[in-house]
Amino acid sequence: MNTSSSPPDTAEQITDAGRLREHYLSALIDNIPFLVWLKDKSGRYVAVNRPFAESCGYFSSEQIEGRTDFDIWPGDLAAAYRADDQAVLAGGIPRIFEEPVEVDGSRAWYETYKSPVAINGRVIGTVGFSRDVTARKMGLAELRSSEERLQLAKTAANLGIFDHDIASGKIVWDERLREIWGVGPDEQISVATFMDGVHPDDRAATKATINEALDPHGSGEYFVEYRVIKRMEGKVRHVAVNGQVFFEAGRAVRLVGTVRDISDQVRLAKEVRERRSEMELLVKRQVAAHTAAAIAHELNQPMASISNYSEAALRMLREGAKNPDKLRRALEGAMEQAQRAGRTLHELLDFLHKGQAASELVDLNDAVQEALAIASENGYGGFHPSLELERDLPPVRANRLHLQKILVNLLHNSVEAMRAAEVPAGTLAIKVQALMAEKMAQVTVQDNGPGLGEKTAQHIFQPFFTTKPEGIGLGLAISRALVEAHGGQLWVDQETGPGATFHFTWPFA
Repeated sequence: MNTSSSPPDTAEQITDAGRLREHYLSALIDNIPFLVWLKDKSGRYVAVNRPFAESCGYFSSEQIEGRTDFDIWPGDLAAAYRADDQAVLAGGIPRIFEEPVEVDGSRAWYETYKSPVAINGRVIGTVGFSRDVTARKMGLAELRSSEERLQLAKTAANLGIFDHDIASGKIVWDERLREIWGVGPDEQISVATFMDGVHPDDRAATKATINEALDPHGSGEYFVEYRVIKRMEGKVRHVAVNGQVFFEAGRAVRLVGTVRDISDQVRLAKEVRERRSEMELLVKRQVAAHTAAAIAHELNQPMASISNYSEAALRMLREGAKNPDKLRRALEGAMEQAQRAGRTLHELLDFLHKGQAASELVDLNDAVQEALAIASENGYGGFHPSLELERDLPPVRANRLHLQKILVNLLHNSVEAMRAAEVPAGTLAIKVQALMAEKMAQVTVQDNGPGLGEKTAQHIFQPFFTTKPEGIGLGLAISRALVEAHGGQLWVDQETGPGATFHFTWPFA
């Protein structure tokens, strides 16, 4: 092989160089991942590469040269190929197409390029290149099928889809999401477009949830529920959003997710909660009525006796108490009946308290969060909670249901006060702290409602005292009794800021 850069100068060298180029060209054509062939004008194969021969079931190119398509392929396929060649020769221009091929019952797809071949301006035949695109074809078909299934599922679930490329700032919304926000089909979407549609009272919580998902130290999962105000119409919708943030090199680069309109579910849940609240109020009134009736029944006889003895003693005193022994017996009778009434009342209360659940070790921080969830489920959500929990707080010993009842009752009262005063952005600050010197924990619940007047604060814990039109005035009285039964105290403090502030203490286990 001549490695010099100068051209060969002898016939032998020229011949050797020509053969070497032919060898390299043949090797090159045989090793490209395409089927390559050359035909004359009559349709006979002049040359083919090795992959073409193998695709036809032959071992070498020489076995095909001189043959036609009718010698190799089934009749209908050979006729189609011949028609393609004639169209290329007649038009004198290349042709690119995709076609299926069936041989021995199997089906494959090929992308083919055919072009006329000319020497000195005279067309002598056709050249072709073809590659198997069956895998790509099947992949695209599967992708389309998958997209159709996804679209059906999305439509059935009434989902909107968003895709936020954080790096470029590009945001893509589908037609369902645009419909929820009231955005036109051609309008460009931005972060401002998104936030303008979120209800003003829900924007702070929504931003906080998104920022938490964007933190590279977290999981990137994003779930939040908020209200959307549809542009122009002003219609408020409740939506549930599920999303996922993707990170690269410690940076958030993409946020994708779905939005589901849950307005009907929220409305139905609200109706259920209202019915449940009505039933609970009715039950409480019935319990209070039965309890009062039981107490009245048990105390009626001793109270009547006290009245009779007292009336007799008073009459004797008015007449000058001529018989001291009778007066003494009347007064002793009144005293005995009063003591009997007291014993009866205590026995009745002991009976009513029987069957209470046993106490257990409870984490106050967990109890507070559980109470928040219960209050929200009962229709007392919509406020912005501010939690300040004590880390490494020792457990308390309590009846968990009693502790939840106390916390939920305080939360309900605060929310009702803020709603009655139409506070635009109600907030609840809940603080749990350790009083290590007293070996107790203290819980504080503070709202930003109208607060309590001095007179109301003096009577707020009295049974049957209430400021609510539908209340029966037992919630705070029962709560204080439960706290004191566990060794703590419950009180109200109006001097710590706006709204009302309640505190209660609970001994550590």
